Amino acid sequence: MADVTKGPQRTCIACRQAADKKQLVRYVVAPDGTVLVDYLQRLPGRGAYTCLATECLVAAVKKNSFQRSFKGGCLAVEATQLTEQLRQAVEKKMISLIGMARKSRQFIAGSNAVIEAFKKNSSLALIIIATDISVAIGKKIEALALRNHIDTTRCYDKQTMGQLLGKEERSVIAIQAGFLADSLLKELHIHRKLVREN
Repeated sequence: MADVTKGPQRTCIACRQAADKKQLVRYVVAPDGTVLVDYLQRLPGRGAYTCLATECLVAAVKKNSFQRSFKGGCLAVEATQLTEQLRQAVEKKMISLIGMARKSRQFIAGSNAVIEAFKKNSSLALIIIATDISVAIGKKIEALALRNHIDTTRCYDKQTMGQLLGKEERSVIAIQAGFLADSLLKELHIHRKLVREN
């Protein structure tokens, strides 16, 4: 049975593989000729695409694929700058999703509240642990998450996590299962891949 195309297809300018454009990274040229990562695929103008892999981005730079795609209408491109742009765009999307979880109240914040949620078998999908949490509490949360097969990550410090929720410092945020959690897990997977490949 033939695969059903879910959306418009685009081709990676590095490896030449075609894929749903939502699975690729889009780039556009700014008025000053700078190539920009258009992670949300909303910016106007002609777009060029690569796979969501650092190796394709680097290969596209080495092969001058951006210059060809934009018909010489862009400045020289540096892979490290585009990779950093991409990483920042993913982090921005993650912050936006945490904000949406806050507005829809699909989160639990604070180490004690999260530990209590584990005891009540609450439906949790992701635990975000502050980078500056105490060692003992961090290990306890991670052990509970591992036992319950829940993904964990350490992305922000306690002050930042509190600010994301419009609260005082928070050392742990648990995102409840659902569409937002699924979207956040997807972005987290991309972020980890980008960090690992660099």
